[in-house]
Order: sequence, then structure tokens, then C-alpha cells
Amino acid sequence: MAVSGGPLSGFRVIDLSAVVSGPLTAALLADQGADVIKIERTGAGDIQRHVGSKRNGFSGFFHVINRGKRSLALDLGTPEGRDVVHALARDADVVVQNFRPGVADRLGVGYAALAERNPRLVYLSISGFGQTGPRAGERAYDPIIQSYAGLTEVQGRIHLDHPEQPEQVNMLLLDKLTAWTGCQAITAALLARSRTGVGQHIELSMLDTALAFSWADVAADLILQGDSIEQRPPVGASGFMHRFADGWGASMTLSDDEFAGLCRVFARPQIAADPRFASVDGRMRHRLELRALMDGEFATVAAGMTVKEAAERMRAEEVPFARARRLGELHEDEQIVHNRVFREIDHPVAGRLRDARPAPLFSGTPVTPGGPAPSVGEHTRPLLSELGFTDAVIDDWYARGIVS
Repeated sequence: MAVSGGPLSGFRVIDLSAVVSGPLTAALLADQGADVIKIERTGAGDIQRHVGSKRNGFSGFFHVINRGKRSLALDLGTPEGRDVVHALARDADVVVQNFRPGVADRLGVGYAALAERNPRLVYLSISGFGQTGPRAGERAYDPIIQSYAGLTEVQGRIHLDHPEQPEQVNMLLLDKLTAWTGCQAITAALLARSRTGVGQHIELSMLDTALAFSWADVAADLILQGDSIEQRPPVGASGFMHRFADGWGASMTLSDDEFAGLCRVFARPQIAADPRFASVDGRMRHRLELRALMDGEFATVAAGMTVKEAAERMRAEEVPFARARRLGELHEDEQIVHNRVFREIDHPVAGRLRDARPAPLFSGTPVTPGGPAPSVGEHTRPLLSELGFTDAVIDDWYARGIVS
């Protein structure tokens, strides 16, 4: 029997974070039913409100990583602001923050201060490089950690003729991966709390996330240590982009049968019998020569073929293939429509918008994306009232700029 509200219904989260990694962590929890209270600075609010395409001053990017939350605008540098967070923490289940190391403690909202009032609290601290160490205090954004963690070397391998040239992944990969990792860690800690009755402090860095996520495949030739190691190129080298008469498509062949099928699609069956390319190992070792064929003979055939024709031939040969889609057309794709990924809603400030639902489909506790992301301080007064502060106190705080 399905239960409404999502698997995290009834849990309360205090989101002290800003920008991407922390807010997205909390948004994932909100998507799964948690009551998330976003603490923002008074006035301008989270800096991410001012990034990306906007309508009526409201950012679509901000909406996706803050949907379903309630906003309380608060000056954490004041004793009153600290006291409000302490009051919230007494009945909260989770706190998420991504201040630079040491800042939360100086503000009086670190783990020790809040756990003293609520030992059941699960507290996530996100950082760039780590909470301690020689680079702990440095500012860190996604491209910086990509470079530091070696991912730019990995992405640079697309330049087969000069693979030493580093490249960045053209998205906030590590911010998002850190959020997904943080969300999983929080739910694991909540599960542990259900057995022990006690919460805990979780430390999570973007750097550690990058290394844990990437190591299995991109560093496969570095895992085995010592002598007598048979080095082989990475599996990722077997993917290809093809330019057809009316667009682009991607194929990847791992097995010998798949590669033979690809050669038949491009009317070059003899290439599959070439000793250099007849095995996975051979294709990896001779990937430069294979790339030259893809850019030469295969490309000539592809130029006379439509993407639809290629897809039909690839499917007949059981070769994994997909047309290179443009983001603006994805909402019309038949599989994506079937999966009911996208929804459209009317935001009270930004107007009509389209976003994607949470990826997991729960049979017993179904979820839907949270409602529109809040305006700065949209819920300040009702939340303070819930905490027991009187109208006179709240009015005084508004007048003094402690809240907004």
C-alpha cells in the first residue's frame, strides 16, 4: 500500500548552506518528503539566486536546487540569529552546511553546539578540500576541484593526438556528485540513528567525492600496486561520435560481436577481422589507428546516412547507439515522455517553468518534486511564530534587520 508524502516525510532539515552542493543535498531530501527550512542571509539571500537565466529576477537554476523548501532570512552574525537556529535544531533531524571549515563553529551553529541541544541530530559538513589539512581553508569551486583531483587529465584523453592537454567537464559535476553523496550519507546516518538513538557528524569534501567516484575506471591502471601488472588502456576509449547527414550519434562497442556489427553498419566488415581490432584488448591498444578509421572510412559512409537510418541499422546489429540529443528537445522524446520525467508548473514569481522529477521511483512511498522554490524570507514570520517567538519580538527583529 502506497503512503503519501515520500520516504522522508516527517523528517525536518535545516539547510544552512548556499551555492550548489549543500542546497542540492537538501533539495534531494525535500524531494523525498522532508520538511526543509532554508536559512538565508537577510536581503539578497543565497548568491545562487542571482546566477543563470532569470525572469522577474528569479533564477531557474535556483529553483531546481531549492524547490520544496521554506525560506527563513536571518543574520547569523547576531546572537538572536544564532538563538533561532538553536531553537530550530532542538526538534530537527538533519543540518546541512557548507561554510568554510571553522565558520559554523565561530557562528555558534557548528555540530558541537547543536548536538549538545539535540544528540539525535545528523549534521553534514560539506567542504572543498576537507575540514582540516593544508588546503582546508581555501575557497573551492567545482572546476578547481576537477583540476586538483585529476579529472581534467581524464577528460583531456579525448584528445587522442595530444592527450596531455587537460579539459574540464562542462558542468558542475562535483557539486552535484557531492550532493548525491551527501544525501545518501544522511539517510544512512538516519538509518543508524534508528538503531542507536544517536545522531552523528558527517564530514564530506568535494575532493574526496571526486576521488571515490572516479577511481574505479579512470584510474584503473593505478589500482594494482607492485610488479607483474599487465597494463591496459581504459574502457572509455571504445566510445565514438559519428557525424551523419542530418546530425550526430554515439556508438560504443565493448564486445567483439558489437564491434563486428558496427563494421557491418558502415560496410567495412573486413576491419573487424583485422588482427589489430579483432579483440577488445587490440582495439584499446590500437585506438589511435581505430580513431583514424572512424574519422576516415567510417566517416565517409556516415556522411551519406541519416541518423534514423543509422539507428535502424545499429539496432538490427545490436550495437549500442543513440542520437546526440539537444537539451531543448528532450521533453518531447518518446521514452522520456513515457518515463514522465518532466513536469511544468507555474511559479508565483518566475512564471511557467519545467523541471525534472526525482529519479528514484518508490512503489510504497511515491514522491513528487517539491513546490516552487521560495522567495528570500518568504516563510520567516510563520516559522518564527511556530518556534514560539511573539509578534512583538518578530517585529522588532524585522526593524533591526536581524530577519527579513
